[in-house]
Amino acid sequence: MKSNRLLNFITNKITLAVLTIISAFTAFFFYSCRANYVFLDYTVFNGISYLLLSLMIINTLLLLFLYIAEAYGLKIKERYFSETKTFAALSIIGFALCIVFAIGVMVNMIVAGEETFPVIMKMAAKNFPAFAAIATIVFFISVFPSLKNKTLKIVTVASTAICLFIVSLWVLAPVCNYKITSAPLVIDSGEDYYSVVFATNDEGTGYVEYEYEGETVRLYDEAMGRIKGDSKIHTVEVPKEQLDGNTYRVGSKRVVEAYSYGSYTGKEVVSQNYTFNAPDGEEQQWLCVSDWHTRLDKAYDALSYAGDYDGVIMLGDAVPGLMFEEEIKDYIVEFGGNLCKGEVPVVYIRGNHETRGEYAAKLPDYLGMESFYYTASFGNYEFIVLDSGEDKKDSHPEYGGMVNYAQYRENMTQWLETLEKSDKKVVVLSHSYEICIEEDLSSRAFSALKDLGAEYIISGHTHTNEFFEYNGLSVYLDGGHKNGVFIASKITLSADSILFQACNNEGKVMFSQSSAL
Repeated sequence: MKSNRLLNFITNKITLAVLTIISAFTAFFFYSCRANYVFLDYTVFNGISYLLLSLMIINTLLLLFLYIAEAYGLKIKERYFSETKTFAALSIIGFALCIVFAIGVMVNMIVAGEETFPVIMKMAAKNFPAFAAIATIVFFISVFPSLKNKTLKIVTVASTAICLFIVSLWVLAPVCNYKITSAPLVIDSGEDYYSVVFATNDEGTGYVEYEYEGETVRLYDEAMGRIKGDSKIHTVEVPKEQLDGNTYRVGSKRVVEAYSYGSYTGKEVVSQNYTFNAPDGEEQQWLCVSDWHTRLDKAYDALSYAGDYDGVIMLGDAVPGLMFEEEIKDYIVEFGGNLCKGEVPVVYIRGNHETRGEYAAKLPDYLGMESFYYTASFGNYEFIVLDSGEDKKDSHPEYGGMVNYAQYRENMTQWLETLEKSDKKVVVLSHSYEICIEEDLSSRAFSALKDLGAEYIISGHTHTNEFFEYNGLSVYLDGGHKNGVFIASKITLSADSILFQACNNEGKVMFSQSSAL
């Protein structure tokens, strides 16, 4: 009797309808987890992830067909199933696969953790309009023919039309209160201009406006005369001599759609005024942060104890990878803007996790940087900024054959060897203190740095806060996020010393040491 009740429950049309919905959402979220497929394919066999996705889709179609057969009466069941046992067996298979797949996807999303879970949600948001449209149409086709009540038919048609209208509006012209989302991030990458980078909550134009020599100057985010309007991130190059010690503001006009002839634009927004000053004194204080990996709240808590500072050093590893423009916007541009407040310069060092994902190759354009290895001078001090690239060989399956960092590090080392020693005090900034994973390149890089008068390297990557000697130079590891604790640093440069101080997100002093410079 119990087995009959269970069988009746499984083959009931309501159960089959619910299972179909669960199975469809399971396939949808499994597809949204595809950024993690490399690990599944690497540990089992190449293609296992897409095999599982195919099985989920097939099971969804099976459950939908079983629901239709049950909902539309015995004639359909008799036409497609010679015996009710066949119908029952397929229902049990569909039920079992649905539960197994759903549990598997839920476990996958839980295991992803707080760092990767937002990526899954962004992937889901990207695909949801198409999924919603397909689901709405399938729902209408499946339900409408079985309705007998005229009122229910009208409600079903109206609901379907409304859902499709909302999905279309979401895709074509999303409604939002257009605004600038943070203070500008002002990057000094050693060029004769600053890259003023800011973000808005939707796509639009971007400009910087200020007074210079009695004239109002407005510079746009543009490409050879064409003002850009297809991004939420806006990057404007401003000559250093015009921004140093000056007051400026940023602005943007929303661009809904741009055509060959004209465009459809919306609201224009303008920021408050910011006064920018680059440090040039004998004593300079630099805020230093690394390896925040999306943990902005803890990072802000740690940085709130830093006090005043003259500039910001961002040592990289903001996210697991750059799959979306929003990740650059949220975790680099807005985070950096909130730290520098549009008033002091940022020296940005790329982390190995910013080398991954679809948008990794676009990062230089978003940040307005010609190179990720360069020199930047502030008064009596010079930063040599190096880019350690990835931390594994190019052949590693994580990279999917999309990297060439061995040659990149060779080029960087050759560039480093061409630098001439200056009369400034030199500090090296690199995400990884090893600089290059190739021993010969690392040896050459350290030899060149010592010839240039460098004594200190400030780095991240290891998620530890330490001070030690390596290859003849002193290494300071900033800290970053580890086991729920965030450590950030403050570096004080003075005429004869360099002071390293570190504090965690609870205000506890983790490190304080002064060394000769």
